[in-house]
Amino acid sequence: MIINPFSGRFVAFEGTDGSGKSAQFSRAKNILMAHGVDAVYVKEPTSPLIYDMLNDRHPIRNFTDMGQLERQQYYFRDRIDHYRRTVLPALKGGKHVISDRSLASVVLDVEKVGDLEMLLADEERMFAEADVPFVRPDLIIVFDVPVEIALERLGKKQRNPDFFEHGDKIALTREAYREFAEKFGDFTVVVDNIDS
Repeated sequence: MIINPFSGRFVAFEGTDGSGKSAQFSRAKNILMAHGVDAVYVKEPTSPLIYDMLNDRHPIRNFTDMGQLERQQYYFRDRIDHYRRTVLPALKGGKHVISDRSLASVVLDVEKVGDLEMLLADEERMFAEADVPFVRPDLIIVFDVPVEIALERLGKKQRNPDFFEHGDKIALTREAYREFAEKFGDFTVVVDNIDS
């Protein structure tokens, strides 16, 4: 990862499923737009293919049949394309980028100690091979809630849970976000979002 060298600022909203991340992203977007902030608002992943595999709707592939690295490589390829098409041109042009999810979402597939480093190293390798700068956000805000609150919020969505929206997976992801924040504390903060 490299520090953002451009004049546009890059801010990402992160958190487990059910953490209120997307709601906070929408609130921030509305406030910034009302104040005339010149920004591009984006959401990851961008690929419909990923959502089909995530929700077990793809006719051939789904996430339950893949290992963590294979799953994340779909996200990495999508992020590389997203950076190339949208994020980097905006930042270079002096526009701010406000993102619902970003590179920290790699923690969704952390299962044990050492996984975070392994997955981040693979992501960096793929960015380098694609010759796309792996620019980290200037600020990553991780919204945190206990697992039971996340599950209660997800239950209100009235749809089947996706691959990552189960109690054990959310608990692992929550701990992995804390590990990420500890490792990258210079640009990552964890915010309690219980009252959201």
